[in-house]
Amino acid sequence: MILKVLERLFNIDDIDCKWGVRFMFLFCVLSRCAVFFNPYSDTDFSWLNAWMNNYESADQTQRFTMDVPFTSGHLVFLVTAFFALFITFSMGVLYSGLYVRSFRKKNEEKEGSPKPLCYKAILKRFVLLFLFHLAVSIPFVIINSNLLVFFLIGFPMVFTAPAAYLSGDKGMFNSLPHVVRLTKGFYLAHIRSLVLIVLAFFFTDAIAGLVSYASMTAFYILSAAFSTWITFTFGRYAGMAYCAMTDKKVRSTINNEKEGKIG
Repeated sequence: MILKVLERLFNIDDIDCKWGVRFMFLFCVLSRCAVFFNPYSDTDFSWLNAWMNNYESADQTQRFTMDVPFTSGHLVFLVTAFFALFITFSMGVLYSGLYVRSFRKKNEEKEGSPKPLCYKAILKRFVLLFLFHLAVSIPFVIINSNLLVFFLIGFPMVFTAPAAYLSGDKGMFNSLPHVVRLTKGFYLAHIRSLVLIVLAFFFTDAIAGLVSYASMTAFYILSAAFSTWITFTFGRYAGMAYCAMTDKKVRSTINNEKEGKIG
């Protein structure tokens, strides 16, 4: 039973548009790998610790004259790494919408089941969501660590918001309060599943780290593939969770209507 649940959660290929998902996965992996294999980027940040030690040991006057050994190669690496991560995150969000469509396509004959959105409508909503996330995320790249606790507490309540929007059920700004209301009674279940996915991330990251001792090239490829897989798993669970919550709400509404008719 547990193995079936794990397989359903982590098997990102189990979706009707699997070739589209495979292309998305390959695109994300190549984007992540390109960051490390880009000849114009500099991935060596070993100077940072030495500079910080010298800065801390220097007096106030010397600190003003100390130049940060930051090159254009470092800037290229950081910018491309950010956009590669953002693209991977966005593809994970798109996956959640595709999963909701796949789920509803299989169950559209059931009474009261919401109609699946067409691919064109999903992509249109995704582009709008992508641009919105891009505009919001850039100012918060260096988010205050004090807000991390509030983020971790609130994440299980809001992570299904993109799935609600891409499903066509709600608008971009109405999806957040919608999923907060739906999450009532599911919060602890979300935490349990999200912790499981995070543990899988640490496990795969450790495997990639061990490979780095043999080959850095293999490490970059494995790290990109594993991180993309885990991101898609987050998107898959967001779609699964949203479908489960809305399905429960639909069944509850149908039962209440039947009880009202009988009464």
